[in-house]
Amino acid sequence: MSNASAAYQREKRMRSLDIIRVHNPTSEDFIFWDDKYGASRQRLLVPKAQRDIGKGRGNNDLPRYLAERFTKNMIEALITREADKAWLEKKKEYRTLDETIQHADRVPTRTNDHNLWEHWFPQIWLGVIEKYGGESLPEPADPFVPDSGSPMQDAMRKLSLADKPYEDIKEQNTQSI
Repeated sequence: MSNASAAYQREKRMRSLDIIRVHNPTSEDFIFWDDKYGASRQRLLVPKAQRDIGKGRGNNDLPRYLAERFTKNMIEALITREADKAWLEKKKEYRTLDETIQHADRVPTRTNDHNLWEHWFPQIWLGVIEKYGGESLPEPADPFVPDSGSPMQDAMRKLSLADKPYEDIKEQNTQSI
């Protein structure tokens, strides 16, 4: 590995450990497990919107790699929930089970809709709390690619929120779903 590659990997690893404040807008605690640093798994919690664990209602601080994982899972769950509600309303229009099954394929869940990602991302990803090891990793200079294959990465680049500092606003994101 060249020196430039090693330096880039080191900087990228340091950036992955930045502390990010995330928000859970639902009325259910979001619990997930992480085992990156050894055999013992660590239980992580992002509380529901009505609960405060010392960082604001529904907020928690996570390393960037976990914040990205939480954000991706939460946005996909919110999009799926909305699609399921829409399907339940649409399903009432059909008279028979055969007719319902026939039309079930026409209402797919679209978790790659960029508009929905751009709507939810700023509500869930609140900002950087603490930089790990300095701010030496420059932002990419290449032009924005509108579809990199990951809706979360596209939303982060387009909205310029990946490295936005967290601003403490009292009534920020207090609405629950």
